[in-house]
Amino acid sequence: MNEVSSGMVVLAFFIGIVIMLLLITIHELGHLILAKVAKAYVYEFSIGFGPRLFVIKGKETWISIRAFPLGGYCSIASDKSDPPKDREDIVVPDERKLDYIARWKKMFFILAGPAMNLFVALLLFTTIFAAVGAKKNDMTYFGAIYDQNKIAAQAILENETQTENNINYIGQEYIIWGWKMTATEETKEVILFDNICSDLESTRECNYKINEVDNQKAVSYTKTVYNFIDNLPLSKDKENVKIQFMYKKVDPYSGVALKNYEQGKLTQLKEFEPASSIGISAPSRIYKTTAQAYGAGWGETFKASISILESFGNIFTGKFSNLVGPVGVAKQTATLLSSPEQFFIYVATISANLFILNLIFIPPLDGYRLLENFIEMVIRKELPTKYKVIVNATGAILFLILFIMITIKDFIV
Repeated sequence: MNEVSSGMVVLAFFIGIVIMLLLITIHELGHLILAKVAKAYVYEFSIGFGPRLFVIKGKETWISIRAFPLGGYCSIASDKSDPPKDREDIVVPDERKLDYIARWKKMFFILAGPAMNLFVALLLFTTIFAAVGAKKNDMTYFGAIYDQNKIAAQAILENETQTENNINYIGQEYIIWGWKMTATEETKEVILFDNICSDLESTRECNYKINEVDNQKAVSYTKTVYNFIDNLPLSKDKENVKIQFMYKKVDPYSGVALKNYEQGKLTQLKEFEPASSIGISAPSRIYKTTAQAYGAGWGETFKASISILESFGNIFTGKFSNLVGPVGVAKQTATLLSSPEQFFIYVATISANLFILNLIFIPPLDGYRLLENFIEMVIRKELPTKYKVIVNATGAILFLILFIMITIKDFIV
C-alpha cells in the first residue's frame, strides 16, 4: 500500500469512528430527551466510555466526554444502581427514579433511541435522492453507465453514426438486449453463444436468453451483465474472439423500448480480448419527480434496515462477510471520501442498520429492554434483579466476543 492510500485509510478510520460516535450520540440523545419528558432524573449524558476527559456541568444533567469513543449512555437515577462519581450527594425524589416511572413511559424513551437513528437515515436518504434525482450504482435498475472509450460505447456510437444520428455520447438509455460471441476453430468461424438469435435457423432454440424476443421492456443490469459473465468462459483459449450485441434505446424512466428501436439494432462484430473490459458499470436509478425520489428514500431506508437482519442471521451459519467493525468501516469509508453523495448514503445506511439492530430482542440491546419492560407490564411486577444482571451480562459478553471476531476478520480480509 502506498503512502497516499495508507494516509486515506488512517483518515477514514478516524472519520469512521466519528461517524459511529455521532450516530450513537444521536441515539442516546433520543433516550435523554424522552427521559426528560418523562420527568426522570438524568445524572449524566456520556459521549464515549472510560475515564472522563472533561465534563460540562448542567444544573441537573452533566455532559461528559470520555476516553473511548465507541459508544455512550444516559445515567438515570435508580435504586438498583449507584450514582456516578461526584453525584453521590444528590437526593433524588422517588417519583423521578427509573424504578418508579410508569412502564408505558419507559417504553417510549427506550424506543426514542432507535427512532432517532431511523430519523437520521430517512432524512439523509430522502434528501439526497430528492436533491440528486437518482440513486447511483443500482444493479437492480436497467441500462448501464458506459465507458465512452471501451467496446460497448464505441460499437453503439459507430452504429448510430452510420444511421446518421447526430450523437457523440452513449448514455444509459441505450440497453444491451442480447449478445453474440464467435471464434475461429480450424479456420472456421463458430458461434460460442448467441442470445440474439438473429442468424440461427428458426427451428433452433435461442439459448442463454436475457429477454424474451417480443418483450419491449428492459431487464435489470444484474441479469444483463451476469448473462454475459456466465458465458464468457466459453471464449477461453479460443482464437479471434469477436463480440456483437443487439441494443435498444428506451424511455429512461420505464425501460420500455422507443418505437424506432422496438426491433433492436445490431452492432458490427469486433475483435475482443476475453480478459478485457467491455466498459459497462451499474446504472443510476432515475426518478421522474421529487415525490418519487422522496418515496424511494423511504424504501431505501427500509431496505438498509432489513439488510442488517440478513447479515446478523448469517452469523448462525458461520458467515461474517457482511458484518464489519471499526476497521471495516474505515476501509469502506476510504473508498467513499471522494464522493460526498455516496459518503452520506453510507452514513444513512449505518444509521438504518443501528435502528433495526437496536430493536433485536437480544440483551443488552434496546429491543430486549423493550421486551423486558413489556413482560413486566403484563405480570405487573419487576423481573428478579439477579436474572436481569445475569442475562444482560451474558449478552454483553457475547457481543464483545462477536465484536472481537468481526474486527479480526476485518484485519484479515
